[in-house]
Amino acid sequence: MRLHSQREGDEELPGHISRRISRPQLVLPAILLLGVICLFWPARELRSDNFVFYFPNGHHLLPYENVAGAKYLPLVQILNMIGKVAAIQEKKNELEVWFGTTPITLRPNAAPVQVEGATYDLLLPVRLSNGQWMVPVDFLTTVLPHLTHQGVEYQDGTNRIFIGDVKPASFTVRVEPLANGARLTVQFTDKVGVSTASSNGKWIMYLGNHPMEPMEQSYRFQNPYLSELHYDDEDGVPKLILTPTSGGLNFYPVQAEGGKILLADVLKPPPSTAQTTPEPQPPAPVPAAAPNPQAPQVPAPPEISTESPAAPPGPPLPVVALDPGHGGTDNGGRSNDGVLEKDLVMQYVARVRAALLATDKYRVVLTRAADVNVTSDQRALAANVSGAICFISFHAGDLGSSTPRISIFTFQPPSPPPPPPQTPAPAGTPTAPFLPWGEVQESQLAQSTQLALALQQQLAQINGAEVDPPATAPARALRNVNAPAVAIELGRLAPDEDSKALVNPAFQQQVAGAVVQALAIVNKGATNP
Repeated sequence: MRLHSQREGDEELPGHISRRISRPQLVLPAILLLGVICLFWPARELRSDNFVFYFPNGHHLLPYENVAGAKYLPLVQILNMIGKVAAIQEKKNELEVWFGTTPITLRPNAAPVQVEGATYDLLLPVRLSNGQWMVPVDFLTTVLPHLTHQGVEYQDGTNRIFIGDVKPASFTVRVEPLANGARLTVQFTDKVGVSTASSNGKWIMYLGNHPMEPMEQSYRFQNPYLSELHYDDEDGVPKLILTPTSGGLNFYPVQAEGGKILLADVLKPPPSTAQTTPEPQPPAPVPAAAPNPQAPQVPAPPEISTESPAAPPGPPLPVVALDPGHGGTDNGGRSNDGVLEKDLVMQYVARVRAALLATDKYRVVLTRAADVNVTSDQRALAANVSGAICFISFHAGDLGSSTPRISIFTFQPPSPPPPPPQTPAPAGTPTAPFLPWGEVQESQLAQSTQLALALQQQLAQINGAEVDPPATAPARALRNVNAPAVAIELGRLAPDEDSKALVNPAFQQQVAGAVVQALAIVNKGATNP
């Protein structure tokens, strides 16, 4: 229907018959007509989202239009992002663009695109939208390689493309049940730096600036604690978003194998204990003692990674300090198949940590939570500051011909120096209330030996493992620890031996279970100090 009149309110009807129509009579049919059009007109979804272009030296975002499920991108912006548009000539039904010296010819609502006389057929036609020439996503894979002479990698249906010598990482996902939660394991094909945050009841794991090409965009779980893991990089920041099934759960992430594995435990918090006694008042400040120039210098505390969040109301849980040996520029040993000691021991620490937290009886402190350099003094200080009830350091090396083989060491003090001259101290000289920094562990040797024996008994129950009796060694990492402390050495990790036995997840889990049982024996099952 075409509404037209020379006077207000006149409608031109077929046969050139005109009649007067009042305003109310005109408005009602128009509304009805609009409703019919809205009801039967094909739905057209038009919204703006981001498409991510990854290049060897960075990434760029480009908004795209989603028209009836098909993605369209602005042509000129694409070309300017990967090179330079030298000239544009727009005709009535044609656009000619010079990409450098290469001419490109397009027509609206037509699928063929000409590049220097060669014709490339797109799956969908070119569109002209709001004055912009828009091309479907398959333009990137059909035409772009001929313009840039570079490789283009694109997974159909995604919102990211890799241009040039970009090697995106990928990952696999596994969920395992725990006694009071679930453990999520994400294994990357390359080392990834992970930082975490929480938002709107979800946990976000940022993956640095490493480009990713996930095998699946989302993973849904049939699990009472975890609902979905979704990969997102629409804002140019690769991240994993983990959705729990309900609120009130605790999230414990840790990296292993130098950043190739992300372990995240989602656990139900332990039940709260009713507060029957008033909260103790904070102790009065102790006056600072005058500095003693002969006292050992205590190094500055490192950044201590406490893997447990704030404990619920009730008595605090005892702390276990786990020490992954080496790290950073210190790789430690290396196997024939390229496994580094610093990465291997981080795998074991991650499993031990998860097993301890699953008991709801301990908090856990890691002396290093990433591939960084940490000194022996900093490792000891991490345990001492947290008030740990024990310290377990993990190492791997060449322990002989058999594998897997386990040795447990306690600290071996140096030979005692000759006794000083027996001269009586002046009257009134106070006795030093503190042990020197380098002699702290010597006061813990009896308890350290008990811990080593308990570990040896439990580890010896692992089928196929050869476990040596506990021994002593002048281990620098144990010397300054003010708690029962041992070092567990795993082998055989050597240049002429593959690491197959030591990287076996089942064996690693058995070691973690043995550590939990040994601590239960040493602490007689007590959950609180």
